Amino acid sequence: MTELLEVARHLLSFAMASHWLLLILFAAAAIDAVFPVVPSEGMVITAGMAAAAGHQNLLLVIMVAMIGSVIGESTCYFMGRGSGPALHRWMKRQERRQQMYDKVSAALHARGGLILMTVRYIPGARMVATLTAGATRYSFKKFIVFTIAGVTVAYTYVALLGYLGGDAFAHDSLKALAFSLSLAALIGLLVEISRRIAVKRRAAKVTAG
Repeated sequence: MTELLEVARHLLSFAMASHWLLLILFAAAAIDAVFPVVPSEGMVITAGMAAAAGHQNLLLVIMVAMIGSVIGESTCYFMGRGSGPALHRWMKRQERRQQMYDKVSAALHARGGLILMTVRYIPGARMVATLTAGATRYSFKKFIVFTIAGVTVAYTYVALLGYLGGDAFAHDSLKALAFSLSLAALIGLLVEISRRIAVKRRAAKVTAG
């Protein structure tokens, strides 16, 4: 077990010092926006740790992640715009997808800016929101402005978590990664709990009214 942990530490340290890290980060951020199977947040945290160790520039890490994500989300938007009816039919095949599509569509036209800036914090919802924005012909100018604002906040905070972990556990990259990922998960959990409480309160007010 000790040997495996040591190997993992060496691999992580190698990845942090790699010249390819920023390119991989860019690709992960772009792909994650279209196909949410690549853990781009984990890559940003790792790059943030690398910045704390002096291997990368923190501002460059944030910029690369932002550009990759904006390109990916814009691609997703135009995919939605080019396949609106087909997308709607696909959503209808599953009640849960249809409900999410309807909710996101209504929310986009009621408070699009807030939705596009915060949807990335809701698991699985970002791709639906960007596809729906394209399919419903939501203004691309507004879309790109709110998307840039959203990724700026999101990736700055994630990169800083990685930097904080890397700085706090400079002697052990594996502990630094575990600390940063745990902190990110905890903050994400608190945000999701707060969101659900707010939704329930709004629903209760509507029922009472």
